[in-house]
Amino acid sequence: MIIDGHAHAAGDFLNPESIIDNLDKSSVDKVILVPGELESTKNYSLPNIARVFPSKNVVKVTNYLTKHVIEITGAAKQIPEGNRHVYNLTQKTNGRVIQFIWITQQMKNPKEYLSEKFTEWNFKGVKLHQCWEKYSIDSLFFRTVAEWTEKNDLPLFIHLYSDNDVIQLIDYKKKHPKLKLVIAHLFGLELFIQYDFKDANLYFDTSTIQLTSTKRFMDAIKFVGATNVTFGTDTPYGKDNLNKNIDRIRNLNISTKEKVLILGENMRKLLKI
Repeated sequence: MIIDGHAHAAGDFLNPESIIDNLDKSSVDKVILVPGELESTKNYSLPNIARVFPSKNVVKVTNYLTKHVIEITGAAKQIPEGNRHVYNLTQKTNGRVIQFIWITQQMKNPKEYLSEKFTEWNFKGVKLHQCWEKYSIDSLFFRTVAEWTEKNDLPLFIHLYSDNDVIQLIDYKKKHPKLKLVIAHLFGLELFIQYDFKDANLYFDTSTIQLTSTKRFMDAIKFVGATNVTFGTDTPYGKDNLNKNIDRIRNLNISTKEKVLILGENMRKLLKI
């Protein structure tokens, strides 16, 4: 089973027909979706920054740019409507779309919102994104979301903003070993290695080829093992990302069994599919 573990409901994945068509063309079984730009069919062409700086966490730079754009556009206000759009896609794609709900601080009572939507939509995971909103890992907001997610035995997928956030998250995770945590874009991998911190419920998302170098991908496998590394595309941020990211994994100098784990088996087990 191949599962795209990180994508947005926009571009190639905006509507049911294009989702099924793109998944079928790449022989991908399922895709995990969170909100994207509402009604946008655009797929973005990204330069392969990771190839130029293979040892660097280049997402630090793109984080700054993303934060600036979001502040100008106010796109975070679209997230609640985007969550509903993703749920609607789950109902129209024959089980091909898996919903992760994106939580922002505009949900004034995140615990209540999560519980209500979980009953209504039966989503399979929760997403947080520090570039879209300013909050710390030490904040009540983060702790509330993380505690709810852990209590309900769902994965928490987080896009971190800075090295300091990584350090705070390591400290939090040490106290919450049962929290199923997925780190977007291998962010802060070097700090996890420096602090020699890993556990069975800590996973690293490798999306996408333009942002995560093959060197850092292999560093993650060496550190946590192929059992705790997941495949993602971050569609629509990068053109033809499904095929490019699958091809990269298939060409890695690792065993076939490890490739199967990364391409979908790890996520299948994590989501209890």
